[in-house]
Amino acid sequence: MDYLVPLYNTAFISQEYIANEITIRKPIGPEKDTVLSWIEATFSMGWRCEAETAYCHSNGLYIAVKGGRICGFASFDGTAKGYFGPMGVSPEWRGCGVGQSLLCVTLRAMRDAGYGYAVIPTNSHAYYAQYLELFEIPNSEKGIYHDMLPIV
Repeated sequence: MDYLVPLYNTAFISQEYIANEITIRKPIGPEKDTVLSWIEATFSMGWRCEAETAYCHSNGLYIAVKGGRICGFASFDGTAKGYFGPMGVSPEWRGCGVGQSLLCVTLRAMRDAGYGYAVIPTNSHAYYAQYLELFEIPNSEKGIYHDMLPIV
């Protein structure tokens, strides 16, 4: 299901969330392969491809780092303009506020880039509903991914 999130006048994305001294930042050029390889190894090739598109086309890729190690990532514009995600947090860092921080920073970047809304395609409604006002997009069950080629 796809959800619409208004980015204007949203208190959540105006707050600062720093979890366990983790830095949320954009990767620089020499880190690209390291970050994308981590995303593929930790999550999937599909997420790697979306993150790479976000990185290369809109500079919309963020990483969470602590002690020289990647803890998570979030992106926007990797699948389509105005789309948030994917977002993933390493299993050992889940429940520590990393996802909340990544979500906040990335949605703020979307707002600052001029987006009024973000589209979040997800099966994790309960997670996002903790932080955001979500509006279900009618008839979006199939979503943008419904007729894509198999990822090899």
